[in-house]
Amino acid sequence: MSIRIELLKAYEVSIKEGTHVPARVQESTPPQVGQIREVWSVPVERFVIVEEAGEGLYFTVPLTSYLQLLPPNAPLYELSSAGLRLGALPLWDYLRAEFIEKYTNPIGRISPQELERIRKYVNSTDRSCLDYVVRRFIRLNSKRWARWTMYSLISHADMAEEQSVTIIELTQDIQSKLSTYKTHALAAENRYFKGKNFFGVRTEEGLRLYLPSELIGRKVRIAVGDAVLFEGELQDTRIEFVGDFQSINLEEVLRVVEL
Repeated sequence: MSIRIELLKAYEVSIKEGTHVPARVQESTPPQVGQIREVWSVPVERFVIVEEAGEGLYFTVPLTSYLQLLPPNAPLYELSSAGLRLGALPLWDYLRAEFIEKYTNPIGRISPQELERIRKYVNSTDRSCLDYVVRRFIRLNSKRWARWTMYSLISHADMAEEQSVTIIELTQDIQSKLSTYKTHALAAENRYFKGKNFFGVRTEEGLRLYLPSELIGRKVRIAVGDAVLFEGELQDTRIEFVGDFQSINLEEVLRVVEL
């Protein structure tokens, strides 16, 4: 068995035997862009704050010490004071300031130039071209972070009830196209799921998407296969689609592409 497979299995076991609810830190520290922070969980997770996406909401990218399980072009960082070497995953997450302050502590810092490098790396990495071990590791990490991301997004929405949102009711033609992507083999549907550049929530009315703030004012296409749900200039980071998305594996077929 290769060392990469052994590392992947070790990470998967550590998640199953670990804790999804992080412990509160003894002394809270306000978040700042560029900080590398550590989540007090088992196993420990780490991330870098890339930008403030909204009042009290931060755009972050996870970091890991499992360097052998990362894409070959992953940015790497040495934290000599903490005895760590970390690499960036091609993922992003939204975290509220309250979550960051309560459950994480700063352990390092990255320069603005490196933050831009990480941003380009996340946006340009095609995960479908990566080998199985890397894809599996990314998927496991992504699912773990999904809980904390969702906590932050729900909190943010509750604190900003007047938050701008785009609501789109799907036409019958689009619904007809969507029906071709339904699968009875889908054993369970995750209410919360992540794509390369979006976070999705299945709702009673249909689908809610959270998108990176950097896409505001840019032309994007949101599609499930050849069923285009939206195409045009993005006005809001949150979009509500009213329609039937049941039995569709959205995590696999939904794409958000900048045009």
